Amino acid sequence: MARLALPTTKANLLQLKEDLELAQEGRQLLDEKREIILRELFSHLEDLRRSRDEAGSALAEAYARLSDACLALGREQVARASLAVPPPAEITSQERSLFGVVLPLLNWEPSGAAPPWGLLGTSLELDLAREKFLAAMRRLVEQAELEIAFRRLAVELRKTQKRVNALQNLLIPQYQETVSYMESGLEERERESLFQLKRVQSRREVPE
Repeated sequence: MARLALPTTKANLLQLKEDLELAQEGRQLLDEKREIILRELFSHLEDLRRSRDEAGSALAEAYARLSDACLALGREQVARASLAVPPPAEITSQERSLFGVVLPLLNWEPSGAAPPWGLLGTSLELDLAREKFLAAMRRLVEQAELEIAFRRLAVELRKTQKRVNALQNLLIPQYQETVSYMESGLEERERESLFQLKRVQSRREVPE
């Protein structure tokens, strides 16, 4: 591991030791962050699998009820009834933060509780199809929230792992190598200075 190109001085040694301590503390914090994100990822993965299954089942059921409505009323009548449906309500979004990772909190509620069409020219199958599509929409919003959170956590995990690797495999070993080199160099200087001092003292003590 290449040393840092710094002059061997006591001031630089003290500063390097402080920097090394900070780097080691930073690595420990990043390790903790990585573990927390990993736990969140595994938790989100289980929830995401469940949500995908539920959303798929909800959509399949909704389309099945729509098929029933088309058989009962005919496609043209179902299409005419759909013209009465108002624009879908917007999805609202809030946020929460996990170690600086912004995770979404999505919410969606339909604009009206009752069917937008009258009793004439419609059927129970059409009402059921509407209810199933609303339920599927809720599942899809939940799935979207989990998908976004999972991807953001995965990106942050990669970034955190890169920082841990940089500290553990590059920066900290460089600091440790440089500190060791400086300590050896300063000790050698002290020994030389002590040797020179003893020589001077011994010369002074020699009788003329």
